[in-house]
Amino acid sequence: MRYIITIFAVIIMLLYSCNNAKANDNDKKIDANFYFNADDAYNYIKKQTDLGPRNYGSEAHKKVRDFFKNEISNLGYEVHIHNFEAPYIKGRKGENIYAFLKGKTDNYIIITSHFDSRSVAEKDPVQFNRDKPISGANDGASSSGALLELMKALKNYNDLPYSVCFVLFDLEDDGNLFDVEGNSLVETDWIQGSIAFVNEIILRDKIIDKQKIKFGILLDMVGSKTAKFKFESFAHTYYSSIYDKVWQYAYDLGYSNYFSDGYYGTIIDDHTPFLNEKIPFIDVIDMGYPFHHTSQDTIDKLDKKTLEAVGKTIEYSIINADKIY
Repeated sequence: MRYIITIFAVIIMLLYSCNNAKANDNDKKIDANFYFNADDAYNYIKKQTDLGPRNYGSEAHKKVRDFFKNEISNLGYEVHIHNFEAPYIKGRKGENIYAFLKGKTDNYIIITSHFDSRSVAEKDPVQFNRDKPISGANDGASSSGALLELMKALKNYNDLPYSVCFVLFDLEDDGNLFDVEGNSLVETDWIQGSIAFVNEIILRDKIIDKQKIKFGILLDMVGSKTAKFKFESFAHTYYSSIYDKVWQYAYDLGYSNYFSDGYYGTIIDDHTPFLNEKIPFIDVIDMGYPFHHTSQDTIDKLDKKTLEAVGKTIEYSIINADKIY
């Protein structure tokens, strides 16, 4: 993902910080039973990182695709494959993986993550490491592991208000390496899998009816011990009501230490192509992660308590999706 700090976002952050009534509310107001298991989510993450860096063209990148397809099938889902050529990286081919869970209606919510890891550690403090691929334990594996566990957890519900489409995006994380500078947020060498998915699966082939998408949630970097999830400014500008409701659920579940009422500015991430087509989407992301795009993004930086906070918040949001948007 690409992080853009805007003056607009900074002003909003300053104004909002003066009137924040929720930041220290740790009172748990919802006492519900959940199926999301943080231990299992962590194990899904470890299985990915044990393969090694999952950067494009690596053997681990090929193996992790098979891992997801096998796991999703074992969970009882029909696995769908979207093969594509990267829209802005000539000759690079990717494979998005998606599946559906039927709810009470044929309206959809979409839950997503990317699974590839970055091919260079350009932020590493040691210059020798900067041209090497990263493990991507938090950046890629954590959200993908959480998504798999959500797929397992949500199988236990027979009356979800909306159907769910789960998507694992390929070719998200090699931006700024191909000198692509377009005139819009979706003319970029980042987020190739999600751009192709929106253009081909939704707009061209209409496998998913755009009019039946209620909203979507992107998960990205959701496992750090020090995680703090803030609003992504582009999404919050148009769909603040979705953010506010999901964050309120997090507070009411007792997770206000993780979910903050601050802003991260504009982030080009896998939710951006959806927003570009006026499809409501939010990004649950920890852009304050200190090991982002470094060789130190390893599994020892993760915490099951963070995974639990995210997993249970999203599980609760999905089973109450008709109350969100």
